[in-house]
Amino acid sequence: MHLSRRVMAILAGLALLPLLGIFVTAIVAGVFGCEVNEGGPTPCNVMNMDIGGVLSGMLTTGWFALITIPLLMVLLGLWSLIEAYMWGRQKRKARRQNRESNA
Repeated sequence: MHLSRRVMAILAGLALLPLLGIFVTAIVAGVFGCEVNEGGPTPCNVMNMDIGGVLSGMLTTGWFALITIPLLMVLLGLWSLIEAYMWGRQKRKARRQNRESNA
């Protein structure tokens, strides 16, 4: 795998982390029957610990997705243009070498 592909995979993972926080919050709140909203923490007792503040904070981090997802789309667009250019360049080089070897 090329370095640019690894970098794009890492950037995509980082851009999607806010969504992971929302999903984890929804799953934990659903399993333990807690009510979670962005207005503020609500009591959620799990094993005699109140995790309402943590769940509320994790849910609120989802707002970062409004920034990270559009940036990811722009980066993916630029990356795809670069990949297409490099692919075309390799094809042209291979055709040129093929013509020279046949001549």
